[in-house]
Amino acid sequence: MLTVVKKSESDLAGWLATEIGFLEGIGRYDEEPIVLDTYQRFFLEQRARYRCVEKARQVGFSFLFALEAIARSHLRDTQTSVFVSYNLSDSKEKITYARQLYEELPLAYQKRLVVDSKLELAFESNSAKKTISRIISNPSRAPRGKKGDIYLDELAHYVDDRSVYKGSTALILRGKGQLSLCSTPLGRRGVFWEVARQELRPYSAYNRQRVPWWLCRFFCTDVQGAAVEAPDLSTAERVERFGSDGIKDQFESLLLEDFQQEFECAYVDESYSFFPYGLIIPCTEDERDGDLGSLEIWRDPSDAKGVTGRLVAGFDVGRHRDLSELAVFEQIGDHYYARMFQRFDRVPFKEQEQAVRDVLERLPIGRLSIDKTGLGMHLAENLSREFPQVIGDSFTTDRKEVLCNDFKILLQRKAITLPSDRELIAQIHSIRRRVTSTGKAKFESESTGKGHADRYWACALAVQKERKAVGGARVSMRTIG
Repeated sequence: MLTVVKKSESDLAGWLATEIGFLEGIGRYDEEPIVLDTYQRFFLEQRARYRCVEKARQVGFSFLFALEAIARSHLRDTQTSVFVSYNLSDSKEKITYARQLYEELPLAYQKRLVVDSKLELAFESNSAKKTISRIISNPSRAPRGKKGDIYLDELAHYVDDRSVYKGSTALILRGKGQLSLCSTPLGRRGVFWEVARQELRPYSAYNRQRVPWWLCRFFCTDVQGAAVEAPDLSTAERVERFGSDGIKDQFESLLLEDFQQEFECAYVDESYSFFPYGLIIPCTEDERDGDLGSLEIWRDPSDAKGVTGRLVAGFDVGRHRDLSELAVFEQIGDHYYARMFQRFDRVPFKEQEQAVRDVLERLPIGRLSIDKTGLGMHLAENLSREFPQVIGDSFTTDRKEVLCNDFKILLQRKAITLPSDRELIAQIHSIRRRVTSTGKAKFESESTGKGHADRYWACALAVQKERKAVGGARVSMRTIG
């Protein structure tokens, strides 16, 4: 139970009139009192017009934005808060948070809800003027024409981050609200990195905040101790000393540099990746929902409606503990659109074969390329006897070089559209090119608890350039980029 000690009723009223007092004094979520972490209190107390937060994943800033928006919409006579999110599902999630926070406010403090949709809430004030306060949530596009507080959540991951940022700063100049940039890092690139680290030029108007995992009570076993000691330890040492079981699992499942970027506010050096983020992100798009976006992802073959192009697919067969992945793309002209992904985690090969057969029977697949290296050999042979469009593909060093070059050319030409999926983007970015002692280029991704970039390889198999055999052999290519 939360106990509030104040000198007088006026002190209590003054405290409840602040955002922190309003939230901790009367706010509840899932029928539990709201308890703010130190870094959340710090954010709410900042009055600078420009705020920039580098953060670990899952430390609660989407929820914090909803908290601040609900508090301000009820404490102020008129207030507009605009959330801009990485994708449509995240946009809806913030409104869901805000809606539930509103529902659990005491009735005496609630304003009347006059607009209630998936992407907007509006409240009518209790004053005689009946002014309106709004909470609006959008996918990653500039919130033009809406003055107020603007929250650019996961800005580093936007397809057109600079345009969204430019449109948002213009609104702040015309209004009295705050602009809040908040994101986990995504390489040394983009407007968020520029503002957060100021390596290219200063952004002196911003108040800055960094929130690594060890400042969050859900990830850290001793936040106070870690706040003092963790910055001077190595990643392995601080995870061992202060990490929760969940953080330790993440550390074991991710490459070190990926863990540092996702949870410790580090920026991955782009020079090591064959596919820089700046090449991948422009080729991603949010899924279609009504008039928003244009990428349609099928959950299973029954979702396929109105196929107008040629369907091509790739199947990367898991070896040992790796995952098996199926990727289906629709080729329309020279452009490839992602359509369906299926993952097989510790599924027997017999069941995998039946699942792929089911896809081949229900969808007009023009070509399915299967990794026939090792355990995939029998699956490729069995399916190719029944389906002539099934082709076995050997994952030799030379073959991987061709597949990676094909995929890079599509990205460079923006001739492929991928979903805005963080895991897929991370897998593509994880591909490294190194030259062996014999002078050959080798393409690989280090193994994690989730495999060897299996979904990427399934995509690369699907969208490969189809070359005619010359003299019984494939036409070779030189490495680009």
